[in-house]
Amino acid sequence: MRLLRPAFAEDELGLTDHERIRFDVFEVDLQARQLSRSGNKVKLQDLPFGILNMLLEEPGRLVTREELRQKLWPKDTFVDFEAGLNTAIRKLRNALGDDTQRPRFVETVPRHGYRFIASTMLPRTFDSLAVLPLANATGDPETEYLSDGISESIINLLSQIPNLRVVPRTLAFRYKGREADLKTVGRDLKVRTVLTGKMIQQGDRLVVQTELVDLTTDAQLWGGHFNRKLEDIFDVQEELARQISENLRLRLTPEDEKRLAKRPTQNRDAYQFLLKAQYHLNKPTRESLHRGLVYARQAIEADPGYAEAYAWMAHGYRTLGVFDFAPPGEAFPRAKAAALKALEIDDSLAEAHAVLGHVRIFYEWDWHGAEHLCKKAIELNRNYAWGHAIWSDWLFVMGRLEEAIAEEGIAVQLDPLSAGLNARLGLKLATAGDDDRGLEQLQRALEFDPNLLFTNYGLALTYARKGMYEEGLATCQKVVNLCGSDPFGRALSCLFLAMVGKTDEAQKILSELKGHRELHSWSLMVLAQACSVMGMKTETFELLEVAYQERASWLVLLAVYRNLSNIRTDPRYADLLRRMGLPEGPLPKPS
Repeated sequence: MRLLRPAFAEDELGLTDHERIRFDVFEVDLQARQLSRSGNKVKLQDLPFGILNMLLEEPGRLVTREELRQKLWPKDTFVDFEAGLNTAIRKLRNALGDDTQRPRFVETVPRHGYRFIASTMLPRTFDSLAVLPLANATGDPETEYLSDGISESIINLLSQIPNLRVVPRTLAFRYKGREADLKTVGRDLKVRTVLTGKMIQQGDRLVVQTELVDLTTDAQLWGGHFNRKLEDIFDVQEELARQISENLRLRLTPEDEKRLAKRPTQNRDAYQFLLKAQYHLNKPTRESLHRGLVYARQAIEADPGYAEAYAWMAHGYRTLGVFDFAPPGEAFPRAKAAALKALEIDDSLAEAHAVLGHVRIFYEWDWHGAEHLCKKAIELNRNYAWGHAIWSDWLFVMGRLEEAIAEEGIAVQLDPLSAGLNARLGLKLATAGDDDRGLEQLQRALEFDPNLLFTNYGLALTYARKGMYEEGLATCQKVVNLCGSDPFGRALSCLFLAMVGKTDEAQKILSELKGHRELHSWSLMVLAQACSVMGMKTETFELLEVAYQERASWLVLLAVYRNLSNIRTDPRYADLLRRMGLPEGPLPKPS
């Protein structure tokens, strides 16, 4: 007799449940009717899957042959039930690699039926992930941008999923080029899962190998191997993001799936230019920032509608302005123009909103506009650490010090190994009068990057207030060495000496620096503080007026600098605040 394949509805198979069930190395997706082994799909026909589903409803219970007949073989279907059942059981055992004589999963009870004998569990959804940078196994440093770029793209894609905490780039990239025990990585980063892998570029071929590991069990959740043309890089990234989200058992909304599948550009040349731009713009040195901006412009030339390229260009120009690598009147307007263009193309880019908010704060002094933009950036991406940091700056400038410190603390929690964020938190704590906690936080930042000027600036001032003369003097000398011909190191030494009462030495440095052509925003504000500490009000306001005319970025902290307490009763101080639209209080504790 010819065997007919029985037809049955979804509810007859009990597949309305949305859960997944795990046993041994297998996972059963009851909704998708899919059996997987170690993350890889196993082909299983409808009837064997229906039997497996019934056995899994109550593991250990005998499911009789009659129950199987009634459930899976409709009464109006003429089939050889015995032959059909035996064939289906055999296919199920083959799929599971099970042995009739020594079963591990499906046990036969002769003439009665079958029972499922393995332990089962409903898997928990994984809620945290670290994407470690892919190792560049090509051996060519010129392809480093590609391995870094793919890693960063996966981080950015998955960070958009609401119920998944993805370790930020700066934190994950601390492990670049390091042999690290994954258990230790998981403990340090407080994550349950880690993605590792390597990338090889061979001519126009791109090979990516990855492994997704559950750190609680040391089990591989999924392993991927992609060998594609370099021009298919988008497909590789999308498939990686999809496989990771599936194997983390995340419940994605249609909107989540749409975001994961969204391509920032269809132009592969533009995308590769942007990967190179990101690689250099993530290094805050003058040379690297300028090189990164060249690549960002090339990305835009290849695709004028590339919103992310404009956002990265805005980031580059903003960073040039903040670090005084370019005049404020040159860097910030260019950052603004690029950010506005990015948002014109794609209003959902949190980074572009944040950069534009930063420009509004540090250059345009548009406090209401900055407030809206900073809040919008956080609304779009609550896991964006620098979004919280820039909102903290707005609160700080407004004199809302406790709120600013709390918001900066959120940024540090999101990216705890960032030298810049730790230094910012330390300086804000010290500025608010908590020198002990500020010093502790600044010293922590120093461990992550001993040469960051912002950290050493905060340390020098805090050492001075705590009477730690030797430590402060050594820090100032270190900054002088780091700055080379830049006058900032000498300006900091002037301020430190003024704060510890070495007025003659401070005034000597002040005389040397007067009229220096390269006195930029930060140096102007440091010297203004030194003059205030030494009681030189006229010179203080002269420097502040120069800073005002140049729209020096660090002038926005006028109301919170502790070292300016000597001038706060002067009418010229209130007038300057009024011209900038800044509130007069609440103020930090005086030095």
